[in-house]
Amino acid sequence: MVSIFRGLELAKKSFERDRVYLLNHIVNNIGSIIFGYINIRIWLAVLGNTSEGMEAVTYQMVNQAGLWIVMFIPYGCYIPRKVQDGSIAYEMLRPYGLLYGSFFEILGHIAYNFLFRSIPIFLFGVLVMGVSLPSVHQILPYLITLFNGILISFLINYFIGLWSIKFLSISGIQMLYYFGCTLFSGAFISLKYYPVSFQSIVMNLPFAYTSYVPTAVYQGQFSLLNACINQWAWIIFLFITAYLLTSVLTKKMAIQGG
Repeated sequence: MVSIFRGLELAKKSFERDRVYLLNHIVNNIGSIIFGYINIRIWLAVLGNTSEGMEAVTYQMVNQAGLWIVMFIPYGCYIPRKVQDGSIAYEMLRPYGLLYGSFFEILGHIAYNFLFRSIPIFLFGVLVMGVSLPSVHQILPYLITLFNGILISFLINYFIGLWSIKFLSISGIQMLYYFGCTLFSGAFISLKYYPVSFQSIVMNLPFAYTSYVPTAVYQGQFSLLNACINQWAWIIFLFITAYLLTSVLTKKMAIQGG
């Protein structure tokens, strides 16, 4: 219980650190809303004001709101920055592991993004763009799968952090991660518009379970049980891998700065 409170304190500090830049984030929200508006107009131009068109509107706006907590989180979970300035050495002296500390630090960041970025974009979608609200029995399944998607996204980003411990530079792996998210997660185009053969490949990768699956559950197009089974399988696999790699890579680190 004490360790949980310690972690929540880390999350609180991360939340407060992000809140300092609230005005900058409001400007970013305006840009994100404009991007979403243009994207929606393109989809409506293609599909028309039909049920399929409004379904695409809902998918795009719900997904765009969710991207701030499943995709647009700090690359490497702040670890690359700590490696560069040397503060990673102090992380090794703390009474908790690097994986534990990174999770709660990112949790605070995600809580901030949810309140000040995701919710405003979602409300804009509902009030202006005609986004459909989920039925009552779909709200909890959506939140469950969204949280699972956050865990998967965190663990993938954590691997980027571990990469920086070994190789210092993350530019290459960061670009690869962004490419994977953009192409395979359904972040900007619903996977149902992809060829069937490509869909089968994508659904065997973790990216789709961070963005596409939660939004599909929101729209009642994906089974909660099927979603959770696949998401939990990825979470367990990624967690075990992250735990083992952490214990190996933190035995010998190259530290810059200091």
